[in-house]
Amino acid sequence: MYNIAMKILLFLILIFTFNTFADSLEDDFADDFEQEFTTTNTNNEVFDPLSSYNRFMTDVNDFFIINIFQPVSDGYKFITPKPVRESVDNFFSNLYYPVSVSNNLLQLKFKYSMDETFRFLTNTSLGLFGLFDVGKNWFGVDPHQEDFGQTLGHYGVGSGFPIVIPLFGQSNLRDFSAGFVDVYANPRFWYTQTIEDNMVSYATYFTIRTYNSINRYSLSPVSYEDLTKSAFDLYPFLRNLYEQNRNKLIKE
Repeated sequence: MYNIAMKILLFLILIFTFNTFADSLEDDFADDFEQEFTTTNTNNEVFDPLSSYNRFMTDVNDFFIINIFQPVSDGYKFITPKPVRESVDNFFSNLYYPVSVSNNLLQLKFKYSMDETFRFLTNTSLGLFGLFDVGKNWFGVDPHQEDFGQTLGHYGVGSGFPIVIPLFGQSNLRDFSAGFVDVYANPRFWYTQTIEDNMVSYATYFTIRTYNSINRYSLSPVSYEDLTKSAFDLYPFLRNLYEQNRNKLIKE
């Protein structure tokens, strides 16, 4: 029983750390960061007890993104037509509905909850299982995606100290902890639980999640390398970009 519990805990940690990295690349970072956050003040006092570790892991992540993740995404972008990539992105976004609607409800954003439900129903049916965003394109209903970290922030829970996850990216104590709740609401997690072999289950989840991340990144108009090339000090630059973007999302 102890071994089973430890395997489940390890799986959840791996799942969320990957989600943290992937979501940091996915959440429309290019438009928001380029327009609003490229002048981030990196001199603000920040409680950062893991600063030395975070700096080291930022350099590791930077190497990984520039030398592995970005080239793979560029190759995928070259061989895959944009309409196909957009449909893939729509499909995965549609699957996020249980996470988004539950967190909108927790924040008492009933209008957004209804919008998300309408989008899910129309995109799943008329949009062929979410491949086409008819909710927005036909009916003008925009998405309002939320996660549990935003819910906690909505009710005044502070971000806590920064955490850089090895190979997976920038986060903070609040968002890292809250992510475990989102994992349980995500259909991708429950799909992998139907696979009896643990290794196959892990591989299936990470293959799906990695493909989703590569596809989303390929649609971004601004690359990670372009975004960070002018950063004088990479770690505080990324740390502050992440915090300011999260704060912006929480206030919406």
